[in-house]
Amino acid sequence: MNNSICAGVAFAFLFLIISKFRTSLFSKWTSKPCTEVNCNDLKPYPAQPIKGRERYRVMMDVRRLDVANWLTVDNNYMAEHVVRGQLLEKEKSKVLQCLPESYDACMEALEEVVDFLCQRFSTVFERKKSGDEWTIHNKMTGETFVFGGQNKEVDPLEVAVRLTMEDLSILMKNEDDEYYLAASASLFPVGWTVQERIGWTISRLHNPVPLWHQQVANSVSKFLARLTPESPMERSNYFVEVKRPDEELFDILYRPTSLSEDNPDPSPQDIVIRRERQTFRRLPRTGAIVFGVKTFLTTLEELPMQELQNLAKEIKSWPEYVGEYKGREVWGPKALEFCEKKTRMMEKQEV
Repeated sequence: MNNSICAGVAFAFLFLIISKFRTSLFSKWTSKPCTEVNCNDLKPYPAQPIKGRERYRVMMDVRRLDVANWLTVDNNYMAEHVVRGQLLEKEKSKVLQCLPESYDACMEALEEVVDFLCQRFSTVFERKKSGDEWTIHNKMTGETFVFGGQNKEVDPLEVAVRLTMEDLSILMKNEDDEYYLAASASLFPVGWTVQERIGWTISRLHNPVPLWHQQVANSVSKFLARLTPESPMERSNYFVEVKRPDEELFDILYRPTSLSEDNPDPSPQDIVIRRERQTFRRLPRTGAIVFGVKTFLTTLEELPMQELQNLAKEIKSWPEYVGEYKGREVWGPKALEFCEKKTRMMEKQEV
């Protein structure tokens, strides 16, 4: 056996070991549970930095999911939980829709959410089983939910997003072998509501996005088809939104119509970088895909210098039609002016 064959066999064996290890890690969630710290003191999961690409291109840019942090709890949990509760009370039909065929997948998603949270954040979430029914108790909020068995009155996806900081959607295949939005609890949307788009295919959902169909549509279809329970993935995205100085958290997070409020002269405190951590998991029993979105908010003032400069670089790289889609005419000049000002200040300090 020559050296190249030996190397190939060794590599294959190593890959098999790594794959088994990743599968084990994913299924057992062996990361250190949140048992000795106050979850209210936990900092948010690190958002992916703005990269400063000099040429605009729609990219999937997916990576392996950090399975130990599929779902997150941090010091913003209670504030966002209040907003989520308000939305489910006041705007439920707009933010939560589940087609009848999605019930089993929604229930499986809830089971996965409960299993993860009770192991990862065991000081916060506690579950008990009585017959075919499960009870999940949230010690931070004092809420208790009962689900499973013959209890068909409970909406499993609603329970799931009352527990998580992530919005959750269920993607299923239609008769044409295309994935579509079969169920969704999208409480913090950007320019759309679930009520408008439930049942839409992934392709139709992305119709407004410049160059999406030309550059990534085929790749996205292949990516979703190849996703397995053992290969969960994640990606990041960001938008820039403008808020009014007096806006509450509810209005900043819930953006169903536009990213720009009536603020033609925004200050750096009013320009918000809205980042999303998007996760993709294939459910092992039903085969549906759980799509999760965690929203992070950072004002322009709070951005580190390198990210601020990277943002300015990307703003300048956008073609006119992309800038229009992203609302650059509202906030772009102010953002670039702020970046230039901070850059000059930094250069003076370094002299």
